[in-house]
Amino acid sequence: MSTSPTQRIALDARLRHLTVRTVTTLSSAMRRVELEGPDLDGFECFGPSDHAKVFFPAEPGGVPQLPELTDGRFTNRQDPRYVCRDYTVRTWDPAAGALVLDMATHAHGPAGRWAAAAEPGHTLGVYGPKTSKLPPMDRAWYLLVADETGLPALTNWLERLPAEARVLALAEVDDAAAQVPLPGGLPVTWLHRDGAAAGSTTLLADAVAALDLDTAAPGWVWAGAEARAVQAVRKVVTDRGIDRASCSMTGYWRRGTANFDHKSPEAQGADA
Repeated sequence: MSTSPTQRIALDARLRHLTVRTVTTLSSAMRRVELEGPDLDGFECFGPSDHAKVFFPAEPGGVPQLPELTDGRFTNRQDPRYVCRDYTVRTWDPAAGALVLDMATHAHGPAGRWAAAAEPGHTLGVYGPKTSKLPPMDRAWYLLVADETGLPALTNWLERLPAEARVLALAEVDDAAAQVPLPGGLPVTWLHRDGAAAGSTTLLADAVAALDLDTAAPGWVWAGAEARAVQAVRKVVTDRGIDRASCSMTGYWRRGTANFDHKSPEAQGADA
């Protein structure tokens, strides 16, 4: 079996109590939240898809319930008192003391409701990242696949990739109003659900299947989206002969499943 070339760096995964500095609307479905606070001292993050656990209040404007850590680890994650979700770190600016998260807004679930109502002065708890994952940056081509939940990581990728690499980026969202500004001037193919429910389409896998990929040249496939969509993308690229060691895919959520475990075999693109 091939060994993944991704490098891993252990980080100081402290629990941090942070305050909202600014909030910016990016699209009809996403807001950018800039966090600050003295607890950010020592914070580190290096990889495009590094993520942290974010603790929310039960209701917007409230105070989040933060856990006690055991040997630096959050062990009682099933405790219903703690409302937490995993978020990709969009940017970390040590000079400005600002941690930025791009957060989807929606009416269902405490995280989406909080993001929709967030204002300066509101508070959150952040635990992690525990590890930074540094993917290879020397490939001839990169295929990036995301839905709304993967857009922060996809944006990070676009900012980091070498100019000489061929980049193919696919992003599924509700409609044109849900598209977010992306850096680098690189072409991104936006796929619109046009009224279909998130996590219910085959748009991403179908678009990957239609691509002209030079599988003879060394490439890299990254995907961050709904779990079944990631499974379908995994099958397409595997059928195209792309080695599993040249892929990094994660189901960030699963339609109909609350608190989906993004570290489960299913989330990594394995068959359910």
